Amino acid sequence: MKSHKNKITVLYVDQAVAFGGSVVVVGYLVNALDRSIFRAVVVGSMPPSNLKHLISNDTSLYIVPSYYNYARWERTVNAINILPSKLLRKLFIYIFSVFRSIVNSIYLFHLARILIKEKIDIVHINNGMTNVEAIIAAKLTGCKYVVHLHQIKYHGLVQRLLIKTVPKFIAISDFIKTEMTLNSIPESRTVVIKNPVKPRTLQQKNINTIRAKYKLTDNDLIFGIVGRIVKWKGHEEFLKAAKIVLNSIPNSKALIVGDFSDGDINFQTKIIGMVNEYGLQDRIIFTGYVKDVENMYSIMDVFVHASIDPEPFGLVITEAMSYGIPVIAADSGAPKEIISDGETGYLVDPYDNQKLAAVLITLLSNYKLRRKIGENGKALTLEKYQVESYARAIEDVYLDVLGRTR
Repeated sequence: MKSHKNKITVLYVDQAVAFGGSVVVVGYLVNALDRSIFRAVVVGSMPPSNLKHLISNDTSLYIVPSYYNYARWERTVNAINILPSKLLRKLFIYIFSVFRSIVNSIYLFHLARILIKEKIDIVHINNGMTNVEAIIAAKLTGCKYVVHLHQIKYHGLVQRLLIKTVPKFIAISDFIKTEMTLNSIPESRTVVIKNPVKPRTLQQKNINTIRAKYKLTDNDLIFGIVGRIVKWKGHEEFLKAAKIVLNSIPNSKALIVGDFSDGDINFQTKIIGMVNEYGLQDRIIFTGYVKDVENMYSIMDVFVHASIDPEPFGLVITEAMSYGIPVIAADSGAPKEIISDGETGYLVDPYDNQKLAAVLITLLSNYKLRRKIGENGKALTLEKYQVESYARAIEDVYLDVLGRTR
């Protein structure tokens, strides 16, 4: 077996074009790897500045963007799906699939070159079966590989063929395992390892600095949402509930933390238009992309997760909980695995604006309740979502696939 100073070399391949949970988790994993056994190499698609602060200095980092990435492909598919004829849709999907493969052959070549140069033993493919080039590169160079399932994705013919070659899948939640088992992923080769979160401590100095930056007073009650501003994340539903809350609690303000990096311009226009229509421009704050998002959690009195599609996991939920911030989360998908309603947080249908607003008002109006729910949530993350135990579980998957033991 190939080795680097007798260590197992793991290549992490991530195609994310916008900052999100899957990228954060790669950082946690790479930094927590047992360095006496493993060596890490990372291939990403985002600018180095977005990745370097996530991974330790002893990790080799390559930036290899694929021209026809998943975001571009999804826009292509959405455009094709407008066509009225099913036959035409199938034809154009096929044509663009071939075109995508040809264009991304350069990306495949670069990956294969890195695999050989770094003497990779096993490839950790972090974007599910969407990154077929990484699988093909691993096969061409004789490397073992595992596929990490972060989202619900529907597979085409090439992906379904390649699924048969994957020795192990890692699902981030029971929900994802169940859904992907219905979509060609074999249950017998899928293990659930839930995303971890770092223990957090609120720093009063940070709180004061961030509050001053956004002109928030000590008396302001802050609730917010964190994540890329895309339709399925539920920002529209959040704003509808926020309008009710802001009109009910005069000293409340709402934070929208994140940017429109991979959203469409029409949705961006709609969201900004809603705020203007409500006349709440001075009480709903758009922060844009924030590198140290932890600082934003620290100034929130209540955190809201409002995804309208079933959430694969919801790292922002456990991140907020780790700070002792009470969380209101959407009641579909993996959040139901994380939160015990009324004990470690609240589960609400995000489409029920009145209910979401009512729970927000209850929490913002009751400090003791906020503290109780927040402390319960923090205790849960310390018990079940530790980075070290997560890394050991992932390492066991690598060793199993490689036929090795500790």
